[in-house]
Amino acid sequence: MSLLEITNLSHSFSENVLYKNADFSLNKGEHVGIVGQNGTGKSTLIKLCTGQLLPDDGRVAWQSKTSIGYLDQYAEINLQLDMKSFLKTAFLNLYDLEEKMNYLYENMQEGDFQNLNTAARYQEELERQDFYLIDTKIGVVGNRFRQTHCTNERRSKSKGNFGKTFA
Repeated sequence: MSLLEITNLSHSFSENVLYKNADFSLNKGEHVGIVGQNGTGKSTLIKLCTGQLLPDDGRVAWQSKTSIGYLDQYAEINLQLDMKSFLKTAFLNLYDLEEKMNYLYENMQEGDFQNLNTAARYQEELERQDFYLIDTKIGVVGNRFRQTHCTNERRSKSKGNFGKTFA
């Protein structure tokens, strides 16, 4: 089964038809890039896929237990955060769960099997979500950003432009 299945998708704004009976599927391990001119429906497609907009017709279906995340192009970002801290905000719910789990373990009393079971369920969920690999994954993203940024900045400087260039 596909991670994402879009069938007979139709969506328009007034007379501007963006999609008419469109079909699309995304399978596990595949990647997709959305490119196009302004006003062709790229952001609308993302909003349809994330449930922020409902299609005029058709169906957008995610495989059950699929976690969906994206960074909105108009996101308001706290400029006081470094990149690592900002990326961690995507996992705040898991950090909260870890905090609850640690609290239960730290305040457990002898024979308190209910809290022990709850803490164990929290830990299983954290493991299922690869919580203990988050720092590693964030490090990989940060390294890729730095590599791209440094390469583009060197290119920019070699052309006589000494301003910062971001990819």
